[in-house]
Amino acid sequence: MKALVFNGPKDIRYESFNDPIIRDERNLVVKVLNCSICGSDLHMYHGDRIGKLDYSQPMQHFCTGHEAIGEVMEIGSGVRSHKVGDRIVISGGAACGTCRRCLAGQANLCEAYRTGAAHGTAYGISPDLNGGHADYLEVVNADLTATSIPEGVSDEQAILLTDALATGYYGVKMSGVGPGDTVAVIGQGPIGRLAAEAALAVGASAVYAIDPQASRRNMAQTFGAIGLHPDEAVQRVYEDTRGLGVDSVIEAVGVGPTLTQAVKMARVGGRLSVLGILQANTSMPLHIVQGKSLVVHMGIAGIVDSWPELIPMLQSGRIKGEGVFTHHFDLSDGAEAYRMFDAQEDGVMKLLITP
Repeated sequence: MKALVFNGPKDIRYESFNDPIIRDERNLVVKVLNCSICGSDLHMYHGDRIGKLDYSQPMQHFCTGHEAIGEVMEIGSGVRSHKVGDRIVISGGAACGTCRRCLAGQANLCEAYRTGAAHGTAYGISPDLNGGHADYLEVVNADLTATSIPEGVSDEQAILLTDALATGYYGVKMSGVGPGDTVAVIGQGPIGRLAAEAALAVGASAVYAIDPQASRRNMAQTFGAIGLHPDEAVQRVYEDTRGLGVDSVIEAVGVGPTLTQAVKMARVGGRLSVLGILQANTSMPLHIVQGKSLVVHMGIAGIVDSWPELIPMLQSGRIKGEGVFTHHFDLSDGAEAYRMFDAQEDGVMKLLITP
């Protein structure tokens, strides 16, 4: 098959790669219909780190990508929920399916990750689990980590369910957003943009969408958020809330300055959810966190556990996700897609890639 293969920092190549095989009776193989690049993929692209993985160091080549939908081509003997020909959404993260946390519906806390097992991780971030920027993909523990694309959900929305929308919604839940709350979302890349829309969908009275790019601020305003430049955000939030700050802050960037801004904007006793993938030694003003008695949550979304709530919101139109995909590429042009996405050229928000 053909795939986008990680050969090192800023070296993604479209090249031949071994076809996937079913390695466990609970797995299946799909023909990838569409896939996309996530902002966290850029940590690989830059030679940074994700957890224990250091992409500046030589490693075995692997297929990238953890956002994909596909058509089932072959199933293992232990698969019960899918059949050949089904069109499915695939969670960006795999899980063992048998540990205590998986059995409790907490796939993001899969204990296999802690023990170093290959399946307690995400697709396309290491040689342990090849990703979906490819013609074909082996889906691990398919009954747990995949679902049929439901009626009333478009293919573009289905791609968002694989990670970006689920992660944005995770930030909404972990920051305790409820009806009438005021919310600030820092960063209006795909995850932050979808978090802002999801916050409004669950009843937030005001959502401040903060980003330096005017196009992203303008997009946020189309679904009812208040677009703010970072330079004006803190002052505007305090003016609107009579000096109190917002109830919840969702940080979707993951660097020191935006974490500091998040802490400043939260009210005393407020809540902060950090979705940006942090690098080592990222700073955060913990003395202000403590002084304000903030509740802070940092984590990785479980993806699958959000689907029962998100799918009805998509089907009913409470969440639309319109305008997130701004550019389309063929898989063969994947290296250029990575370059453009990294450079944020031409107003790019998110890319839809077709093998």
